[in-house]
Amino acid sequence: DQSETRRIDRMRADFIANASHELRTPLASISGFIETLRGPARNDEKARENFLQIMQTQTARMARLIDDLLSLSRIEMKAFARSSERIDIVALVSGVVESLGHLAQEYGITVNFSPPGNPIFAPGNRDELIQVFVNLLENACKYGQSGGKVDISIAETATGPSREVAVTIRDYGPGIPEEHIPRITERFYRIDVESSRVKNGTGLGLAIVKHILTRHDGRLTIRSTL
Repeated sequence: DQSETRRIDRMRADFIANASHELRTPLASISGFIETLRGPARNDEKARENFLQIMQTQTARMARLIDDLLSLSRIEMKAFARSSERIDIVALVSGVVESLGHLAQEYGITVNFSPPGNPIFAPGNRDELIQVFVNLLENACKYGQSGGKVDISIAETATGPSREVAVTIRDYGPGIPEEHIPRITERFYRIDVESSRVKNGTGLGLAIVKHILTRHDGRLTIRSTL
């Protein structure tokens, strides 16, 4: 039975095609502006400043995409690695909330977070867990902007065979149609491509979150109502 091998080959081919497309679009834009700056807009100072700003935005977009591609590749290469470091999840999430305060302010979002009074420890890789909560909070601010607020809570649960730590991030934006929810952790899957690009999304953030949580014996649960 070669079906699984063929499925992986198709996924790999789709991934390369999507990554190439995502990089080609800003490259084509930059190339076009360079031609214009060397020709018709050579002496147009106003046009030059405008084009240079757009080019800077496009190069930043490519840099974000490459960073996310490298992160995803690095995580997948060590998919079964385990860290023995004990992380205070409360302090870690508090640090992420503080570091993204400027972004929340930029989107007009109020972040409501009342951390538990005691530390809650879990084994894990600090940098990778920071990346998880940065990605989730960024998404909540960007795509839930219309709701005006984001609620974050941390609790210890005992629903499984052992103690678990549950971190909940809730926005009040437009929500996600139910049929999209199973696919939004796929690489480059977007509900609204243009909206994602306008908000500087790379289409890889939730794929990275999913892979990191899998490495940590964790899970990502997504609930949404339009």
